[in-house]
Amino acid sequence: MADPPELHEVWIELSSGSRVIVGRSLPDRAAASLVANRWIVIARSEDGLHESMPGSGVVVRASAIIAVKAQPQPAKNWVTGPREGSWL
Repeated sequence: MADPPELHEVWIELSSGSRVIVGRSLPDRAAASLVANRWIVIARSEDGLHESMPGSGVVVRASAIIAVKAQPQPAKNWVTGPREGSWL
């Protein structure tokens, strides 16, 4: 039996210290990189408000983005606690 594919996620950190997931269940590193690069461009060259993920209702100001991170998505496990940091 083959191992399930490793999914990836992308999140941004805001100047307030909050973190917002902007990409979840991405199929591979390349897909995560595309999402991360899009948010890097937004943070560097755009201003205004941007919805984190379509339909999420979470809106962030581009000038508040201080970090963008793509990483393997942790497997769902109901026994472990939440991830470190402040999540919206």
